[in-house]
Amino acid sequence: MAFQFLCSAHRQQLAQDASVAQARWDEWMAAGRRAFAEREWRMAVRYLGCSFELSDLLLTSERVPSLTSLDRFMVSGHFLAECFANTGNTDLQQHCLLAVHHRLLKVLRSPDGRALPLQRNVEFSLQMLGRFYEEEGNRDAFEHCQRESRRLLQRCYH
Repeated sequence: MAFQFLCSAHRQQLAQDASVAQARWDEWMAAGRRAFAEREWRMAVRYLGCSFELSDLLLTSERVPSLTSLDRFMVSGHFLAECFANTGNTDLQQHCLLAVHHRLLKVLRSPDGRALPLQRNVEFSLQMLGRFYEEEGNRDAFEHCQRESRRLLQRCYH
């Protein structure tokens, strides 16, 4: 992930204690959702960006990704993408949506990830990507992504 919202001191501190990191994620998501609801996009990006980066940090620290950590990553990434959409930053919106989707597929491809019930996560991620590519007039890019994602889902769950 290319985004950097946390300073190195906070990143290091949060990497050392997962329970503190999870509590910060909850706090920052709540603040980000409030700012989002009030259409305060710059403030929402700050909180949601920190939540997204923190959820990536939590996922990376787990040998086997948990469904809770993947949900955190997905929710914060999709909220952040919506903030970028509302500020006209479609490149950053796309980056967030693809980061979430690629992480889900990466986990799904792993032996440990196949044991997780990720079908709904991948389907929701595809809906978000489909909406984005439809608005951008780039249906071909989405169809390729959708085809590959469905093929992987088929292989893992049927």
